[in-house]
Amino acid sequence: MRGTDVTKFNRKKILFTGIIENTAKILSINAISGKKHLRVAKPVLFDDLKIGCSIACDGICLTVTQFDSLGFDVEIMNETLEKSTAKSWQVNRVLNLERALKLDSRLDGHWLQGHVDRTLRVESRFKKMGTDYLQFEIENEDRHLLVKQGSVAINGTSLTIAELRSGNFSIALIGTTLLGTNLAALKAGDLVNVEYDIIGKYIYNMRDSKHEL
Repeated sequence: MRGTDVTKFNRKKILFTGIIENTAKILSINAISGKKHLRVAKPVLFDDLKIGCSIACDGICLTVTQFDSLGFDVEIMNETLEKSTAKSWQVNRVLNLERALKLDSRLDGHWLQGHVDRTLRVESRFKKMGTDYLQFEIENEDRHLLVKQGSVAINGTSLTIAELRSGNFSIALIGTTLLGTNLAALKAGDLVNVEYDIIGKYIYNMRDSKHEL
């Protein structure tokens, strides 16, 4: 399987739902020509892998270049490294994993492309009425992409915005999310990958385009 040209697969339009299927550790990392080549432990559930299929790793859509019974390999280009947490990933880091949405699957989260918009910093972690909350900073230019009770993806996980202010927003973590993702380990100061709601981005873009006419 080595040496397979996967560039032809990169033209696909991929969608994810933000419902994390498994978590797995990074087994090895090799930096070559400004790119990172990762080997990630293969979950037993991922029994349908093939060369060229897409897996969201902490919210980043990555293409499988090779695999075996123990792991799968992906390549992260420099542009992605610069705008995501992937530039600081180390061996044994636990990643949230989701395979691409099938046409006959339920959409239990919300539409995601696996295209990280930026990284955000965790401002605080707190409990309220027995529920865990994470509070994140907001970049000023992104404020218009968030609405209270709207959707946002953090490390590839589909979440609902519980509280929204001018400089930050908070999300509540239900038990299933705490058990099934790497969000349970987040603490103040950590960086996360964020992907804003694609529908909101399209609507805002259309509004801007009308103003330019």
